[in-house]
Amino acid sequence: MAENWLYDAHPAMFRSNPLLFILLLISVVGILGLGIWYIKSKGERLALSDSEILLERGLLSKQRTQLALSSVRTVRITQSVFQRMMGVGNIEIFSAGDYAEIAIRGMPDPNIVRELTARRTH
Repeated sequence: MAENWLYDAHPAMFRSNPLLFILLLISVVGILGLGIWYIKSKGERLALSDSEILLERGLLSKQRTQLALSSVRTVRITQSVFQRMMGVGNIEIFSAGDYAEIAIRGMPDPNIVRELTARRTH
């Protein structure tokens, strides 16, 4: 004989403990976000030699921009207050045109790039 249940349900995850649910959701999304951020940051590289500047982007497919130091006209460093406190900044390197040939965000010690570039071009 079949029972006629008047109430049939499973425990409510979100409504029974919303704070725990939100923390778990944020942590999963946060860990995934940190992983993507890490991979993206490892996929960008700015290198400076005695004669050229190299910007590489990508892990599997690569985009490379090389610029001779002798053709560098301007190096622009921009830093917000928070970036200055953390010792990072955005670097833009110009040669002939109005647009930066090399632009990269969040680089550590950006003024070192400006100083090294100035020493090599003068």
